[in-house]
Amino acid sequence: MLPTRLTDNMLVHISSNNEVLSMFRQTPAGDGVWDGVRFVAEDPDLQADWFIGFDETARDCKTKVPLERRILFLTEPPTIKYYPRHFLKQFGHLVCSVVPSTAEGPATISSCGLPWMYGLYQKPVPMPWQRLVAGSQVAKTGEISVVCSTKKMNLNQHRRLRFLGMLKEALGDRLTFFGRGSNPIEDKSDAINSFRYHLVLENNLIDNGWTEKLADPILGGAFPIVSGGENLAEYFDPAGFRLIDTRKPRAAVEAVLKILDEDPFPSAQVAMADNKRRLMMQHQFFPIAVNVIRTLEAQEAVAPVQLETPAAFRTAAKPKWKKIASVPRPLRPVLRDLYLTVAERG
Repeated sequence: MLPTRLTDNMLVHISSNNEVLSMFRQTPAGDGVWDGVRFVAEDPDLQADWFIGFDETARDCKTKVPLERRILFLTEPPTIKYYPRHFLKQFGHLVCSVVPSTAEGPATISSCGLPWMYGLYQKPVPMPWQRLVAGSQVAKTGEISVVCSTKKMNLNQHRRLRFLGMLKEALGDRLTFFGRGSNPIEDKSDAINSFRYHLVLENNLIDNGWTEKLADPILGGAFPIVSGGENLAEYFDPAGFRLIDTRKPRAAVEAVLKILDEDPFPSAQVAMADNKRRLMMQHQFFPIAVNVIRTLEAQEAVAPVQLETPAAFRTAAKPKWKKIASVPRPLRPVLRDLYLTVAERG
């Protein structure tokens, strides 16, 4: 039996261990309403029809929404974050790029729509929907930029730093670095608006695992050169981006040089504009969440009533056995560098 409340009156409580109100600028009126569904960051009266956890729930979060109506967006893949079984069992449905081994219930395989960083820290207020649609009017005087941290939490973060060193040696001043510890910026738009090309180096190379690293240059009108999952064409017009494989660093450097020499930026404007439309209207958190909810309701796979007693969530802390079994932290960079040196020299 479908719920008695109409879809256009639906209330969805979204909770996260990170601040979520800034995500509401990704809705046309900036109010958290998408296609007749209202999202709220707090639900003090426990009246929500659906509950969504984004990575993890906020501390002391409670809900009366039954298990079948709780959705968890796993914003990190297994190589970055461990989600224990006891935590996942508190949700009736998962949205994730990769289903973790600890999951037992149904899941939707998809990009998780991580919040955009482009324009988020602009002064005096974050860039709203209307300005995001309009796009930047800054002249594209720079050739190629990249924003990259020095994090080495997983193998691919080691891989991308090795590749960047090789690319910088090949391009010199043609490549502009931005990031913490080297040419810091206040807002991601500062590293995108004045450049024709932007290098996107995802934390992982998994299908469906693209993040705000790709969304930001799409919003800012820079042509993305992407090291990431191979199925991006399922989301975006491939005429509006190029893929490179940093597992073969020398070949990847040559690929970037060839792209810059061919200069597809002028001829790719129609595809880039369409990819921006797809991003804003289809492949971000709010339309993804609404589509998942409506799909579940159409399947009549949800409970139509609310619980009598509010449920409190257990955290996703890593169990002690997992910590004991893991490779000691000081050894991880050494082993990853050794692997890259031996196995990925092409």
